[in-house]
Amino acid sequence: MNTILQQQKNHHRQALRPPLAKGLPVLGNALDLAGDVGDFLRKKYLELGPVFRVRALNREMVVLAGREANLFFSKEGTKYFASRAVWQDFNAQLGISRSLINMDGPDHTKYRNQLKPGYSVAMLEQNLDQAVAIVRQEVATWSTIKPQPVFNLMQRIIIQQLGLLITNYSPHEYLDDLILFSRILTATTIGKQRPKFLTYLPAYQRAKARVFELARKVIATHSTELRGDRHPDLIDHLLQFVKQEPEFLSKQEDRINAAMTPFLAGVDTAASVTAFLLYSLLKHPDILEQATVEANALFANDTLTPDNLRKLDVLQRVTLETLRMYPIAPVLFRSVTVPFEFAGYRIEAGQRVLIAISLPHHLPEFYPNPFQFDIERYSKGREEHRQPGVFAPFGLGSHLCLGMNFAQALIPLNIATILHAVRLSMVPANYQLQIDPIPTPSPNKKFQIRVAEQLE
Repeated sequence: MNTILQQQKNHHRQALRPPLAKGLPVLGNALDLAGDVGDFLRKKYLELGPVFRVRALNREMVVLAGREANLFFSKEGTKYFASRAVWQDFNAQLGISRSLINMDGPDHTKYRNQLKPGYSVAMLEQNLDQAVAIVRQEVATWSTIKPQPVFNLMQRIIIQQLGLLITNYSPHEYLDDLILFSRILTATTIGKQRPKFLTYLPAYQRAKARVFELARKVIATHSTELRGDRHPDLIDHLLQFVKQEPEFLSKQEDRINAAMTPFLAGVDTAASVTAFLLYSLLKHPDILEQATVEANALFANDTLTPDNLRKLDVLQRVTLETLRMYPIAPVLFRSVTVPFEFAGYRIEAGQRVLIAISLPHHLPEFYPNPFQFDIERYSKGREEHRQPGVFAPFGLGSHLCLGMNFAQALIPLNIATILHAVRLSMVPANYQLQIDPIPTPSPNKKFQIRVAEQLE
């Protein structure tokens, strides 16, 4: 009798398992997940519904997709999901045990609150002239003859800004190391889009050593005595917290990781958004003209103020539409800690899960003509992004991007500075966007520009 009951119970659970997306023999859906994952998951959502399984080689994951999934994760995420298991390979590569991204629960909340001031928009608003100066210095090196890949140009700007504004330390001599290290680290450990052997290559090992060297220098230059009368930055907050609670980050590697994080935070995220935004402007001359007028007005006065920056309208709406159309974090990876049911399916503890947070960005029931670049979506009276659960460019739940407000102010400022300084040409002029999905979506190297005219 017990055997029969167990068989019935197992059959019941099997019947409640989410459907499996069709894939290739052995590979399963590995190629789709390593490519345009957002488009793949959207098509499977329309075919299979809000819960389904995908397989990549020997790994099987459950996908939660759609607005209801976003709302469920936002409300119940801390109850049913954890992030630590997802970051095991990442942690091992850095030799760390505790970091903001792999913590959950009260410890995560405590640590997040300690670091929050260091990533706040105030760090930008206190240093607007410095942020603008970095852009102008980089733009001055752009060629009027030789086309250059846009994504790399944006990476150089963003990394320097994050370093100087958040840690008061210039990473200029480490730019190439940071870009290489971040790309391989992310691609081999989180999404597993690239094989692990890349982390053994001499070029990667050199870049890794250099990035650790940078982090140690950043920590070494921070002390109460050296700070003087400047505002405390992220590293000041970090070291003060370590002084108060030394056991919280007892490993030196954990402190080094916290110091290098600001430099890595925007390498493949804010830089990607800025590159996508520039592409969108160059493809829409009417919007480019509006944005240029606004940029020139921003710099019409000798003094740039936070209030001036907050009054940007066109560039803010262009930023929002870029974040919607070209999400740079289309999925969140989590593991299930407590079994639950969603949309009629049972998800067991230990299951790896993908939450397709950006999928609603491209659903016509929320955004009419979702593949049309339309900044009027964010005008008063429409504001389509304010519908609950349909706009998640910076993540969801307790791990929502700590630098979200910083990024949303910095990106339009950077674009305004560029538009005020130069007129750009896309090369070739008829280039159609191609996205490189690794490690996070960004315009590929064929998206190139040259300076057509110096305006300053």
